[in-house]
Amino acid sequence: MRRALRFIAKLFISSESIFAIMETDTIQIPKKMLEEIYEAHEKIDQILKTLEVLLDEATLKRLKKGEEELKSGDYVDSEPEKIEALLR
Repeated sequence: MRRALRFIAKLFISSESIFAIMETDTIQIPKKMLEEIYEAHEKIDQILKTLEVLLDEATLKRLKKGEEELKSGDYVDSEPEKIEALLR
């Protein structure tokens, strides 16, 4: 929740609300509302990341190639340790 509250200097948390003390004012935000704001922020962040991928042609080509390789069986199933050993 910290990312959604960058503008706040100090937070005081009670059982039902979060009190924020800014430079000159104090505001009270119900916890439920803050949780909803945070969830909305996360959803928007996911949407923006998806759009970023969809707008990057190189990434889309790599994804398409990976799907084709998966369908054709052109891949190796292995453990991470074995892959690391091969890359050394």
